[in-house]
Amino acid sequence: MDIDPDRLRAIVGALGGVAVYGLVQIGALSVAERATLRDLTIRLACAAGSAVIIAGFIVKAALPVIPWAAVREPYLFGFAVGAFSWELLPLVFSVVKRRAAERAEKL
Repeated sequence: MDIDPDRLRAIVGALGGVAVYGLVQIGALSVAERATLRDLTIRLACAAGSAVIIAGFIVKAALPVIPWAAVREPYLFGFAVGAFSWELLPLVFSVVKRRAAERAEKL
């Protein structure tokens, strides 16, 4: 089975984005909160899993619609997904849920 190089680049970029996200989260914690690194590790593992899945699946669909040519690099796309997706996913889910409820009411 051949692996698509753009998907692999996006996945590696997503892992890098999650690493930066994790370092920021660890740096933002107070000394008392750092004692609960188990919870942070679980959150970062979930963030890494979701970022890899999202970046791997939507990179081919998302790159052509990005308006700036300089930003159409799979690494950069994956990095942005890894760094920001864990914080943005709850917002996206609430919007999708609200729109689905609106469509259900129309039916």
